[in-house]
Amino acid sequence: MRNVWLAFMPLIAMATGFFTGLAHAQDSERNRFFVQQMIDLAAAGNQQGVQTMQRMLEQNLRPAASDPAAANASVQWGQTALQQDNLDEALKAFQRAVQDDPGHVEAFNHLGLLYRKLNQFSAAERALQQALSLEPTRSGAWFQLAQIYGLQNDQRRAVGALANTYRYAQNTMKAEEILRYIAENEAVDTLRNAALETLQLYHLPAQAAIVPPLTPNPVLFK
Repeated sequence: MRNVWLAFMPLIAMATGFFTGLAHAQDSERNRFFVQQMIDLAAAGNQQGVQTMQRMLEQNLRPAASDPAAANASVQWGQTALQQDNLDEALKAFQRAVQDDPGHVEAFNHLGLLYRKLNQFSAAERALQQALSLEPTRSGAWFQLAQIYGLQNDQRRAVGALANTYRYAQNTMKAEEILRYIAENEAVDTLRNAALETLQLYHLPAQAAIVPPLTPNPVLFK
């Protein structure tokens, strides 16, 4: 009987890993849905709905890290590679970091940045949504997400992401200044119009650009 049990142990381990991975995938899709709801509700000016979705995400248990020290080391390595404009090495580092710690917000946030730089918008969106599912009040991740939607000509979702950028900004005066600058100077029509709509959504003074610049703002898209 003992030999029969030992023979089945590898199969049990495989099944456990399969169902654990399936559960994790289902949780990720559920969380991405909540993030998307935060975007749609923010674009509609439904602040109470945004707060409800935020609380739903904050109730989640953070995924367990298999090797948090290794994840932190990979993030540091990735940040160094990014500063040196070595995008391939940085990408590998942040991918390794989220494998060792699937709850590492900073790693997912940097993955979103890198995928955007590489014009892999779907991957960038998923990485940033994962970061926001872990920390829904992260204003910088919302701003990155808004840029991705702007580049994809998705004005409604760009508005929702910019609205949450302002909502969760630690310095709302600075956030308002950035939104106004985009609304008055940004060359990408979708992002410029989304910034103007966001300002109007929060009843903040704004003036639409009469003649937009010929090139995108390098500060926003660096």
